Amino acid sequence: MTGNKTTRDGARESPDLGADTCLSILRETPDGLVLVDGEGRCRYLNPAFTRITGYTPEDVPTLAQWFERAHPNPAYRRKVQGPGEELFSGARDLLVASVVCRDGRVRDIELRRAAVEGGYVLLAVRDVTEQSLAEENLRQATSELTAVIEAFPDLFVRLNADGTILEVRAGRLAETPFISQVHLGRRVQDLLPAGVGEALSGALQEVVRTNTPAAPLEFSRTKVGEVRHYEARVMPLRELHLMVIIREITERKLAEEELHRHREHLEELVAERTAELERTNKQLEQLLYYIEMTERKAAENWLDSPVELDSPGMDEPGEARITTDAAGTVVIVDMAAERLTGYAGDELAGKPVWSLFTGGDLRELLSREVLEQGRSAEYALIVSLVRKDGSKEAVRVSGDPIADGSGTVIGMVCTFYKA
Repeated sequence: MTGNKTTRDGARESPDLGADTCLSILRETPDGLVLVDGEGRCRYLNPAFTRITGYTPEDVPTLAQWFERAHPNPAYRRKVQGPGEELFSGARDLLVASVVCRDGRVRDIELRRAAVEGGYVLLAVRDVTEQSLAEENLRQATSELTAVIEAFPDLFVRLNADGTILEVRAGRLAETPFISQVHLGRRVQDLLPAGVGEALSGALQEVVRTNTPAAPLEFSRTKVGEVRHYEARVMPLRELHLMVIIREITERKLAEEELHRHREHLEELVAERTAELERTNKQLEQLLYYIEMTERKAAENWLDSPVELDSPGMDEPGEARITTDAAGTVVIVDMAAERLTGYAGDELAGKPVWSLFTGGDLRELLSREVLEQGRSAEYALIVSLVRKDGSKEAVRVSGDPIADGSGTVIGMVCTFYKA
């Protein structure tokens, strides 16, 4: 039995194998093998090479003919010719190129070089089409993801579960980031204000525990004397890695504050309008109450007075009535008062009722007794009614209070008639 041999570099070789065993290894290896001599002639092609490319030893007797068959497009052939020669000469050890197989399919082939004793070169051929496709898809996905990242105004920070920064990427539209590549290896929560860092640390632990995104975390930082607002979102990644996406939301916060101010102003306007409507409704209720009390007073006086048919003076105005508010301002004027004073109702509206009379202390009586004390009162003296045309008429005046449901005096009915 032959013992182990020692090579020049001191390594131990395995016992000698038989020729049949070595040929079996060459035939059964999954990689294609091409043995090329110093003249570029293909001295041996194993079955795996034919299975991968479809070419037999008769198809590619030389390396030059292999390039012509595998790369029928002259432009592409010139592109890979140089790297192929470098591979054959030993200037490079690896080459990946697209080749046209014998059946017309285009496959991505990886060729690796190994020098063999006797001036031979062994080329190992492997079909890496699926791997190249996966790598291309990965590059495409990475390119698309990079484009997406750059299109957003966000700062993307990849972290360990404890918050250690592993990678930082910023979109083109992002403001000057306060976390950058110089912070790699530091904990992200240590770069934020104390309270915010604690909240973010809790969010990181929650995301690791639940493997679900955390609720957005808002915080503020002062930049050159100006307060800037930010929003941080924590997303779970694979292998206990996390992604923190930070976006500046200063403009949004300012817009929200402006909207809040407008909303408050609108609420104030609504409140003012509501109060105005309530005042108007109350005034309307009082006006209706004045009318009711005026008509009731007139009806009571009419029922109390004797009716004499064909009596003289029926066409003369009898008792005239003016209804006022609690300040003595004219609100309603009946037709008898209009005829007696010469004024239309809208001409008297808004004037103090005692401005129509002269003589005595009528104002004091009506104000104190009727409007303040809420008692009916009749002025004992005869006063002069000043008509619109300036003439005067001697009249007697009395006042009756008008009270609301709570007993508050809201006005009076001032009655006067010719003395």
